[in-house]
Amino acid sequence: CIMNEEASTSPAPSTTESLHDLGDLLRHQSEWAKAVIFDEQCNILASTFEPITGELEAFLTAFDDRATTIGAGLTLGGDDYEVHRFFPNLIYGRRGDSNEGEGICLHRATCACTKKPIYGVITYVLPTISARAVPQLVEFFKTHVEPMQMSNE
Repeated sequence: CIMNEEASTSPAPSTTESLHDLGDLLRHQSEWAKAVIFDEQCNILASTFEPITGELEAFLTAFDDRATTIGAGLTLGGDDYEVHRFFPNLIYGRRGDSNEGEGICLHRATCACTKKPIYGVITYVLPTISARAVPQLVEFFKTHVEPMQMSNE
């Protein structure tokens, strides 16, 4: 990936540096327990953990049908999450109770260069709540992910 020069004040880094930087940026999100960014072919662009084989594929169709996604929920790292909010490019929910819990947020955006979807999933634990974590993910995408240019290689 190469950063779009219009979206960045610094020179465009090489493909390897961009992915490395994106991973570093994810790791610096101290309120996120897990995070993964991937493309429409489930190629992981950056991650703070290793998703279980097959989990990312389910996220590709999560936006297809509200009733199905709310009924089935989301699964990440082998943990099941109930979905309680469904929007065209944003789905989120949680597992646990009011004392102990973990939230999840799935975001879909469009890569500036390819015009193809790019996805991000985060989890967050109390005291971080969706009112804080969801806008953080949306802003992270606007600032760091959507401006990326994906190579066709």
